[in-house]
Amino acid sequence: MSNKLTLILLASLLHTGILAQGIKGNIKDNEGNVLPFASIYVKQAGTGTSSNMEGDYELRLPRGNYEVTFQFMGFASQTHQIAVGSGFTTLNIVLKPQVYELPTFVVSGKAEDSSYTIMRKAIAKASYHLNQVDSFSAEVYMKGTGQLTQVPWFLRKTLEKEGVDTSRVFTSESVSEIRFKRPNAFSEKVISVRASGQDLDNANPNAYINSSFYFPKVVDAISPLHPRAFSYYKFEYQGSFKERGYEINKIKVTPRSKGDQVFEGEIYIREDFWNIHSLDLKTSLYGFEIRIQSIYAPVEEEVWMPVTQQLDFYGKIFGIGGKYTYLASLSNYAIVPNPDLDATVVLVDEKIQPAPEEIEAIKKKELDQGMKEVFEEEKEVSRKQFRKMMKEYEKQELEATKEPDVISSYSYKIDSTAAKRDSLYWERIRPVPLTSKELVSYQKDDSTYVAEKEKAEQDSAKVKNGERFELGNILVGGYYKLGKRLRFDFEGFLPHTNYNTVEGLNLTFTGNFHWRNDTTTRLRIYPFVRYGFSGKDLYTKVHTVFGVGEREQRSTFRLNGGRYIEQFNPGIVNPLINSWVTLVNKVNYMQLYEKDFAELSWARRFNYRHTVSAKVQWASRSDLVNTTDYSFVKDNERFFRPNKPVNEEVLIGSFNNARAMDFEVNYRVRPWLKFRKYNGRLIPLTQSAPEFRLSYKKGLDGILDSEVDYDQLELGLITRFNMGVRASVDLEVEAGKFLNNNSLEFMDFKHFRGNRMLFVPMDVTGGYRLLDYYRHSTREEYVSVLSHIRFRKLLFTHIPALRLTGVKENLFVNYLHTPSSDNYMEVGYTIDNLLRVLRVEFIQSFQGWKAREFGVRIGVSSLFQ
Repeated sequence: MSNKLTLILLASLLHTGILAQGIKGNIKDNEGNVLPFASIYVKQAGTGTSSNMEGDYELRLPRGNYEVTFQFMGFASQTHQIAVGSGFTTLNIVLKPQVYELPTFVVSGKAEDSSYTIMRKAIAKASYHLNQVDSFSAEVYMKGTGQLTQVPWFLRKTLEKEGVDTSRVFTSESVSEIRFKRPNAFSEKVISVRASGQDLDNANPNAYINSSFYFPKVVDAISPLHPRAFSYYKFEYQGSFKERGYEINKIKVTPRSKGDQVFEGEIYIREDFWNIHSLDLKTSLYGFEIRIQSIYAPVEEEVWMPVTQQLDFYGKIFGIGGKYTYLASLSNYAIVPNPDLDATVVLVDEKIQPAPEEIEAIKKKELDQGMKEVFEEEKEVSRKQFRKMMKEYEKQELEATKEPDVISSYSYKIDSTAAKRDSLYWERIRPVPLTSKELVSYQKDDSTYVAEKEKAEQDSAKVKNGERFELGNILVGGYYKLGKRLRFDFEGFLPHTNYNTVEGLNLTFTGNFHWRNDTTTRLRIYPFVRYGFSGKDLYTKVHTVFGVGEREQRSTFRLNGGRYIEQFNPGIVNPLINSWVTLVNKVNYMQLYEKDFAELSWARRFNYRHTVSAKVQWASRSDLVNTTDYSFVKDNERFFRPNKPVNEEVLIGSFNNARAMDFEVNYRVRPWLKFRKYNGRLIPLTQSAPEFRLSYKKGLDGILDSEVDYDQLELGLITRFNMGVRASVDLEVEAGKFLNNNSLEFMDFKHFRGNRMLFVPMDVTGGYRLLDYYRHSTREEYVSVLSHIRFRKLLFTHIPALRLTGVKENLFVNYLHTPSSDNYMEVGYTIDNLLRVLRVEFIQSFQGWKAREFGVRIGVSSLFQ
């Protein structure tokens, strides 16, 4: 036999797995039921795997002797000594339900449940376990399996006609290399990925997989190890069992108030070391249920890391239900322990034991000496002092880093060959066998999906790049390449077709030319051409934006000019909604004027915290009148109001060629801003710090025939803060004064974000709900306060069944003071997240501290912010 033939046969044998060796089998309980996603961990190899939905497992191992542990939540673990030779060793496992030892004494009266001292110690040591490892690397195999569980009959028939199989299982797999380095640097490199049916990134579990229950929060939910966990949870001791020579305590976790952002289930804590052994917890996110199961194992001495994690996402919206299960199997751990932290800590719960003598070094924040006494001299330390020491340790560690305000750094890369792996590769590397349904799903995809997807992407690219024009582009727009660095985005006429009483039906052609040289230099040019069929006027303007510098230090220059139609308070009335109201209700809220203008502005950002900007504008303003009274309403007793705002301070008269030259400077600062970093790019966490703003605007009389003379000073604040465990508050405040108001037109007044329509802004502090658009606009002093309070539970959300649907109840209070407003105030009650997407508001306004008007408003759910 030739060498070439020998090599071919050898390669074939390797691909088919004949020469592979390891262990495989099935895992069931003592009643014959399969145990899906059971954990298999090999101590000597530092690796493991999980069983699939049918209880089957397979783990490739080099020849040798191994200690293999089989675990499943709620069952007694088993450890087997296995010798791996040539081929696979079949080992079928039967796990028995865990037997728990309960305390012999009976808790009576007001005696505290023993779980509380366990949890107090586990909470005290949470930051210790977060810092126990200096760095680690591991390999993560992740498999996601999803399926529709409920489809309305009428939709099912439609989908079947389109050839969509609603019973189909969708599967995705990936293998990643992950690395972590204290205090907060995490990287992931995807080395292979495969998906059936579609790219299933919408339910991406990485936020949960990469988080830890030692953090105060897991995504947005409060961890049972949060420093204030007792405000959120009740705990109950369920017994203990022995495993690997350790005593493991089972603790039932019950939220004091069920709903979003809290967990419910069981957590297992190892006695004396107070680390997580395993957990089975569920929570909800806007009514969608999430279940997390994790099993930890000692990967190096007293360092316990997760080896198996399972996440279940399920819920329904508009009658369509689905479930997606992710399994993450972590293996090949390489650990570098933190030499500063010793495994032995004599921790005392001072609530049930005599408090140990205070360690003076910790009290005085002498960190090195304090840690020496706790870890090396093994002095008893109270929970309170231990937490204080670890807090100081984390603080000093963070301050010693180059970027102390970066709370997390995440790097994510996909290998260029990740999506090109064939089925033979996956058969060789896959640690969790596919189920029969998953195999069928892949077989279908391999024959049809890839080709169909590539064709669809090619067709889409042709349309977007202007290689193929379609009639629909006129209405909804398109994307066209005009060169290597230049493109044009056309927005289409459909979103820019409106109606008002000044212009009648009006069309706007707009889009943007986008030129980008590199990551630091870019230019955008926005042309606008607008024509009103009743007013018979053509308006044009150009908006130009030039940016230079990296994101966090960018300078932006803007040059705008032309002859255009403008609202007195720009953007206050949505043109599309106004068109509907004008045609259907015969009411015109949009007040317009004509403006010939030229404007130059500059803004400079400094590390996201500071922004300085300046703007100078010359404009000639003229009033406009209604040119049509057409509407769908045929009521001769109803008339459109003239195109003149109504104001309490002045009577708005006619104006023509009213020239104005004004200058404005702004300074914004977020002094305590925190960041996260993604692939080297800083991302500001805007809610981590309040924003303060100082603005000054001046009308320049006599320059280029300007006729305005005024000085306006304004202070602003935007912030969000928590009111304990029950609520959070969004707050937006503006206060200002015209120091000089010798001469100005109405559009130069201070205007407020009023609303007279049924719909409200998406932003919960985006404006008033019942305030007239211009009645209380002022040229004097003013104070505006917009506040919104989000509650975990308020009235109806005290009912757990309603709260678990994701519905929220909120309150808001808005206040306005101007010389004419007479202490205008709005008090509102909001039912939020209705049908996942809506919020309904009920508002009562007051003026002069007396009830004025009641109204109802509809908006988009605040979760979309």
